[in-house]
Amino acid sequence: MTIHRPYPYLAFRCRVSDRTFEELAYVDTGFSGGMVIPESERKGLSEPLAYIPIELGDASHTIGAEYVGNVLIGESEFQVTVLFLGGEYLIGREIIDQMRICFHHGQYLEIET
Repeated sequence: MTIHRPYPYLAFRCRVSDRTFEELAYVDTGFSGGMVIPESERKGLSEPLAYIPIELGDASHTIGAEYVGNVLIGESEFQVTVLFLGGEYLIGREIIDQMRICFHHGQYLEIET
């Protein structure tokens, strides 16, 4: 098990095409996809697999550029859908459903992969 701070973020490394992203991502249990990377980071990537409609948490709608990427968290690697949209890094259920995550009273995350 590993302890992660700041709460509720996880450090990750994500490879999409020939680019690697390393940041902290917000753990979003309401997002059913794999990973969101800010749209501003998409510069220089090949064309996406698709542009897909997305319903956001506030019920508004937008379009996201969809790719496939490999995400490394700790020693575990996941091949997931990666969307480029918005301005924040997010980790969704496509990844977190494959881990045991404990949210410790708003102070830190404990994960087991």
